[in-house]
Amino acid sequence: MNQIESAALMLAGATLAFGAILFALWSLRRTRTAPAVPRMPREPGESRLPRLSRKTNAAIDHVEISPARLARISGKAPLDRLSEARIVPSPAPDPVPDLAPAIDARLESIAAAVEQRAWEGEEPVPLNGEAVTIRIVPQIPPRDAISTSSWLGGRPHLPHGMAWPDIGGTPANFLAQIDCTGLPRDLWDGLGPRDGSLAFFIHRRDLEVRALHIRTAGVPVIPPLALAGEDGWFGPQGGLAGGELASFAVPAFPEWPVDLVAVGPGDEDPRSEDDREEPGLALYGRGYDIADPAFHPFDWGSMTAMVALLERRLDRLVTDTPALPDASAGEIAELEQCAAINREARIRAGEIIGIVHDSAARETFSAGDATAVMAALHAIRWAKTLRTADPETDAGRVELITLPLTTHRADADLWVHDYQTILFDRAKHAWCANPDSLSAPARAFYEPWWRDLAARGMAAMGHMPFGAIPDHDPDRDAVLIELPTSGLMSRVFGDRGNLVVTIDKADLAIGDFSKLRAEIGHP
Repeated sequence: MNQIESAALMLAGATLAFGAILFALWSLRRTRTAPAVPRMPREPGESRLPRLSRKTNAAIDHVEISPARLARISGKAPLDRLSEARIVPSPAPDPVPDLAPAIDARLESIAAAVEQRAWEGEEPVPLNGEAVTIRIVPQIPPRDAISTSSWLGGRPHLPHGMAWPDIGGTPANFLAQIDCTGLPRDLWDGLGPRDGSLAFFIHRRDLEVRALHIRTAGVPVIPPLALAGEDGWFGPQGGLAGGELASFAVPAFPEWPVDLVAVGPGDEDPRSEDDREEPGLALYGRGYDIADPAFHPFDWGSMTAMVALLERRLDRLVTDTPALPDASAGEIAELEQCAAINREARIRAGEIIGIVHDSAARETFSAGDATAVMAALHAIRWAKTLRTADPETDAGRVELITLPLTTHRADADLWVHDYQTILFDRAKHAWCANPDSLSAPARAFYEPWWRDLAARGMAAMGHMPFGAIPDHDPDRDAVLIELPTSGLMSRVFGDRGNLVVTIDKADLAIGDFSKLRAEIGHP
């Protein structure tokens, strides 16, 4: 039995002892009733009914005994008529002392001792200087929704009829809900709840966090407001939070199911500190073609977003021959050819865009329609001129390159990579709701990428903060949760730091979550 359990038993024993004292005092001063004389057992055939006279009206003799006769019989003087002056009242019972203040003081003393024991805690098992911790590992691929009891983002499960939590009079943003029954016994030095769940909320703009200990099963509740990109915590992958692409982002934290993985001494840590190039940047550098089925739109939302972006970017195509006084005849010819190719590309792409908008309003989406659209866009070529240096003479020259409208090159980035960024965002939200909404090629492409991002930006509980946190005292403070900036989870904290939520261990021991501290650390 650890020290915390011993202290709790001491508190319970003291409470029972004082209760016994109160019961004993009450029993001593309670008026007792004389016990009834036990009745003789009934003889066979005996009736307990009273014996009544058979006469119709039994005569009743009235006998009057004088006080003098009673005196002779009893040997005492006859009683005179009592007067109020001769009545001697019985002494009043002594007042029962009020033991409540003493009991409260004793209980407060014991509670203070328990809190002190919680502050001191037990010596944690070292794990790189830490006790047993939790890694919050996104499920990729997810399991069935019935077995999912912890998740990041999306919708909290709140008790029926409970109002949406607010902070400072403003509806808060929901961050995570963690199943406390899945937390190991040694987490937080054995303190904190192991029943129900902890739901975390954050002010929409201020660094203020609220945690709710929800003991009953709740129902999913849709957030009352969409996330705000400006001055908020919303930060999807690829810069969709602001600028030209902001309108294409899904304004929500994806509802991502997670596993709670305990990491003890010698255990493999699923969190990665890999500093290799992020997969999205590597994809941008090596180039790709969105005619590949992995990049096809998967619903009308992703399809119409794609053609809306393409329609904007067609205006960037050079369709006129620029005037270059120092250009050679060969260079002018290439510039004219580039403009002609792009004029035709705009016309053909515009026709496809019109077909998509018309079909989205009247028809059900099908994967075959997406394949046909991507094939038609791939057949359209666009052109770009690049100024390069001749490797032999080092003289400048104009180079004409032509590409399918669906192809991305790092030196010829028209619209494809931004479309892929939009698709990445929409795909993760659709996949979290139903993994089968994505095609097999899309899942084969995105799921390894998402696993890589999840390992790099993994949340945790009960550990030493990953970054420096001023005034953090591991003997006093417990890390309730740490959430890193993650494009996968569409969240950003400060200058791409980590949100660290801590609590005094004394408050954690008594389940008081009203005094949380929220800080941003930078690993």
